[in-house]
Amino acid sequence: MKASTPGTRLPFRRGSVEYCLGTEADHEAVYQTLLHVFHGPDREAYLGALNDPAYRPDQRLLVKVDGRIVSHVHLTEREIRYGSVKLTMNGVMWVGTLPEYRGLGFAQNLMRLADERSRATGAVVQALTTGMPQFYRPLGWGVCGRQTYGLTLSRNLPQVSDGVVEGKGGGWHVRPWRQVELGDLMRLHDVQYASTTGSVFRSEEYWRWLIGRRYAHVIWVACQGEAVRGYAFVKDHRVLETAFDPAHPQALRALLGRIRAEALERAYPEVIVHAPVDHPVLDVYRTTSGRVFDQDSVDGQVSMYHVPDVGRFLKAILPELNLRASQAGVASPLELGVTAGDQRWLIHIEGKSSRVEPDKLSRRHLTLSPASFVRLVMGHTGVDAAAAEENFSASTATALDAARILFPVQPIWRSPLDSATA
Repeated sequence: MKASTPGTRLPFRRGSVEYCLGTEADHEAVYQTLLHVFHGPDREAYLGALNDPAYRPDQRLLVKVDGRIVSHVHLTEREIRYGSVKLTMNGVMWVGTLPEYRGLGFAQNLMRLADERSRATGAVVQALTTGMPQFYRPLGWGVCGRQTYGLTLSRNLPQVSDGVVEGKGGGWHVRPWRQVELGDLMRLHDVQYASTTGSVFRSEEYWRWLIGRRYAHVIWVACQGEAVRGYAFVKDHRVLETAFDPAHPQALRALLGRIRAEALERAYPEVIVHAPVDHPVLDVYRTTSGRVFDQDSVDGQVSMYHVPDVGRFLKAILPELNLRASQAGVASPLELGVTAGDQRWLIHIEGKSSRVEPDKLSRRHLTLSPASFVRLVMGHTGVDAAAAEENFSASTATALDAARILFPVQPIWRSPLDSATA
């Protein structure tokens, strides 16, 4: 039974089955459904999620049978970086159906309705983390964004004591953060991850809510006098996120020294750090006989992205595409047609006259599946790797050249702090 056709309005009922948006009255029933499907989250974590500054009950898509919630999808709302532009994103979470109702297509229908919901609310991209990529691929999702982290022996981290002097800047010391230093954390995060595709823009309200979720057991700050130059979110032997002022690289060394001391004190033989592949902390791990992992899957979990509306996505990233063409020094205009599934679009790059046109192609055009499209445009594969995927074709060699300029390979990364809530 398919509930989703273009323009489906919710609630939608067929017999005893109802597809609808969540309301506040559904919260307890949703929680009980999640417990039966996932054996979690615990009540404190569930109630904490309801305090997300962007949360609304109608972000939940539900299937009810005779009034009972049997299938569920939650769409969070975030903004992520894509080069020089912001993209509105739906994080897709808690996709599940009660065991006795599986095999009836409820979850697939909810995912199709999630596409329509994204179009209605203006989200241009969707993201999720899953151990079942085979469920999402037929729906146009592509594995996108690598799992990147470093691992080293605790004793191999830099050994630094409080009071290390760096030139005229004074001594360094590392201590737990203070509430009044939230602005410093926000500033350092924005500087560190300004060019990281997929990283989440965080408002002050979102920061306070994120810290309140207590994903880290401690937040260390590296200070020079009273000036905060770096921070690290640490959970047991894992550094979930770290950032520092690039003008003060010693801040990173000071943080790692404190993390080393704590790990040894708590008898953790290894320390893992999560960071994008171009983060300086991974260079430190490489020089300390550590290993850096950069792979699609970790413990069976992969990151996936989906573009529910190709035209809206291309229009949203057009300023960044124009910038890439300008930096490459290519002759104007630059055109590339794209056929993704049943949608055709022409990308026309010509300075202020740049535009995206529907139902048009040019001599230079690519044909690819929706999953291959999202992997290419997000920068996960690059056109040369995309060309090896099924159903890919390019009209000319110059079409491949244009795609290399517009869609280069780039790291795609979301902090574990954000991916847990997005």
